[in-house]
Amino acid sequence: MRHAVPAVVILGLVLGGCSSVADVPLIGVPANAPPRPAQPGSYLPVHDLPPARQQEMLSLPDQTRIEKELSEARNRGKATAASDAAEIAASAAPPPKKPPAKKKAANEPR
Repeated sequence: MRHAVPAVVILGLVLGGCSSVADVPLIGVPANAPPRPAQPGSYLPVHDLPPARQQEMLSLPDQTRIEKELSEARNRGKATAASDAAEIAASAAPPPKKPPAKKKAANEPR
């Protein structure tokens, strides 16, 4: 019973969360907080559709031209990356070779 009262208080604080902490008389609203609006805001219009596009879609020749340009740019990027990787590999010193490990004889104790 001794631990029941603090447990109930803690449980009340946890379940209360931050839902209306500013309205609690002991805590109150900070001095620099803006006043609350008289009417709560309305819900956002999530089911409203955006207006129709004003711009015309790309024509097939334009779309083909842009795809070709993007493909060429991608190929140039791959070629540049490959040449850079080859330069890095050529300039990097090979790692030092480790001496081969000695094999134990079958009759040696472990």
